Amino acid sequence: MIQQTSGRTTATHSENSFDESQRKNISFEISKSKALAREIMNYADSAKKLIEVLGLETPPVAVKFLKPGDAMPDGFTTPVRRMRFCQAVMEASWGKMLSISPIEMACGPGPGSFGAPVKEKVSKGEVHHAFGLFNSVEAAARCLNANTKMLPGSVANVLVAPLDKCPILADTIIMRLNAEQAMWICQSRAFSEGKHLTFELETEASICSAMGVGPYVKNELQLGLGCYGSRSNTDLKPGDVLIGIPAGMLEPVVEVLEKLKKPITDSRSKKGYYEAYPEKKPTSLTQ
Repeated sequence: MIQQTSGRTTATHSENSFDESQRKNISFEISKSKALAREIMNYADSAKKLIEVLGLETPPVAVKFLKPGDAMPDGFTTPVRRMRFCQAVMEASWGKMLSISPIEMACGPGPGSFGAPVKEKVSKGEVHHAFGLFNSVEAAARCLNANTKMLPGSVANVLVAPLDKCPILADTIIMRLNAEQAMWICQSRAFSEGKHLTFELETEASICSAMGVGPYVKNELQLGLGCYGSRSNTDLKPGDVLIGIPAGMLEPVVEVLEKLKKPITDSRSKKGYYEAYPEKKPTSLTQ
């Protein structure tokens, strides 16, 4: 409301309050945007530190779940052919930024991990029983139906990108590494609180369900060994394991890993082993 007082125009208290509220909202949104930008900018630094501290051969991958109606960020392309989620993660580690729709995924159980329908033969366990993976269709169905899943219809597109190039706030980080490297990631969660980790190891849909969705839904690190589909359709090596990290947990994990540099170096030196078994020490280390 505007009042005229002695030839001057002044605003009432209610209008001043409204303007102040607007200013506070704008300030909050600016601060939130800056914090978001900082977190995204830190992805490149986090990826670099993970690779350097752990000695990763495969770069970490960021995963984002787009809800129906969410705008598609710039830089992501749709594959020219139908693709499994595990293949998209593999290609993201090669440097690609991809967007795949759950209903277009080539994998049998994969779409269900992201809230899309799966074929009846898959959900009933008939397909995986036919592969020889389970003794009965009932066992196959029980295993697949117990996998971690997003709510039906909640995901329109799944985005994957190299962590160091990810231009948006991620939901999950997927790492492909060896068992010793995975051990140090797990140790980063025990470092401050002595926390023991409990994993629900999924033998099917390991990358899409356990690594992609699991950390997001459970808000905790998840460990995966791969599955029949991911190991037969990607370049996963026999000794590779996988770790899924909730994106919000990435920064503290990296901070702790940097504090663990000395224990990591000491452990890898095998000093105690070579002192106990000097005959096993490589010739190159004795010279």
